[in-house]
Amino acid sequence: MPMLVLFLIGTLLAWYLVPAELEQMKWEVPGMPESYPIEQKCRPIFLLILCYLPFIGAVFYSFMGTMDRYMSRNFISYFLMCTLILLLIYILADFTDNMERFRSKFDDPVIQALKFYGSQMPMFLYQILPYTLMMGTMWCLSKLSGTCEITGMMQSGRSLLRLCMPIFLFGSLVAVSYGIFGFHWAPNGMLYRQIQLKQEKNADGTAQSIIYRSETYSRNWIIKHPSTIDDPGAPMKGLKIVQFEPKKHGALVRKYYADEAVWNKADSSWTFTNVYVHDIAPSGVKPTDAQFYPTLVCDFGEKPYQIISPGAGGRIDAMGTSVLYEYIKSGAGSREDRYKKRTEWHVRIARIFSCIVLIMLAIPSSVTFQRRGTMKGIGIAVILAALMLFLYRVFPSLGEAGIIQAWISAWIPNVVYTIIAIYLFRVNLAHRSFKEWLKARLRGEA
Repeated sequence: MPMLVLFLIGTLLAWYLVPAELEQMKWEVPGMPESYPIEQKCRPIFLLILCYLPFIGAVFYSFMGTMDRYMSRNFISYFLMCTLILLLIYILADFTDNMERFRSKFDDPVIQALKFYGSQMPMFLYQILPYTLMMGTMWCLSKLSGTCEITGMMQSGRSLLRLCMPIFLFGSLVAVSYGIFGFHWAPNGMLYRQIQLKQEKNADGTAQSIIYRSETYSRNWIIKHPSTIDDPGAPMKGLKIVQFEPKKHGALVRKYYADEAVWNKADSSWTFTNVYVHDIAPSGVKPTDAQFYPTLVCDFGEKPYQIISPGAGGRIDAMGTSVLYEYIKSGAGSREDRYKKRTEWHVRIARIFSCIVLIMLAIPSSVTFQRRGTMKGIGIAVILAALMLFLYRVFPSLGEAGIIQAWISAWIPNVVYTIIAIYLFRVNLAHRSFKEWLKARLRGEA
């Protein structure tokens, strides 16, 4: 019955979210759906997988034995409690910081706050999931170890690694969901956050003017009253569009002045109202007079979401992984910019595996076979996790500066902590404390 319920919930979520994501892509991704890059087409597929991950976990659970089920129930309950507690703390702290902004920027601050934090959930979960995995593992195993249940389980002939296989299994499912959040929805939440909280509005509630430069189409858009992030399809008013010659950098070709512009989702075209088109003649040729069109349809490749998004300041953490990959393939931008984006792309992949690394670190730190508490091992694990967070700041900075290869800078923390976890497992399986193991190593003993 629980497996059937999770399947129905996943189906309902997929029925609601996947079509909504396909619709959102029409506003965000340049071109028509049939011309979308494969990286963008993965978005609805990943979202579908995310909806059914709880059901997949229930299927694995149904094939487990009694001992594995007992371990799974303990781990899942403690992990969910840690995630819920940390998520509530995160939201309350963030709401306290931004409460005044909600009051001043919105007429209905309560509704807007609920909508805002609903959009931030993927980003918040992306920030905390690796650490709630580690905390849930330590809470679960320290509790079982304190009641000597781990010792009793191992008397059945199973090793510590075998006992913890359910934790690795469900931790892997959480790692998959973590990677899916980081693919698009966590950066998109950061983008929405930057636009909603940082972008100022006029006295009448309309968005302030923006300037958008399209490197792909060599066009500058200057819009006095753009549409908002909540309603990107609304008409944009007071436009000036400057067209440059792609093959001749800086050569001005044409200017458009329009009272209003509406994007047509059906054919990805723009309809301008009351347009003056001024063609800029080549040097030495008499320029043409401006021509007036009551209505003008242009097949410009830009989409409203792209034009509005640069208000976030172009932050890398507000760019989806698919966008980063497309940017890297294009080779556009300065050398430093390419280094930063390539490093960020590798870091997002490496952090998926950091979820498993932190579980490996938590297991030997929270299990003890001797008559002493587990707080010392847990304290060591917390310190190591904090240092891992520090390493994820230091080494990617070296990759962004081009000092070391991007993939090396992203994977060094995982490699270092995997080695540490293996050593801690060896110490724990030998029924010794970390201090005893260290003294033995200094004396040259095995």
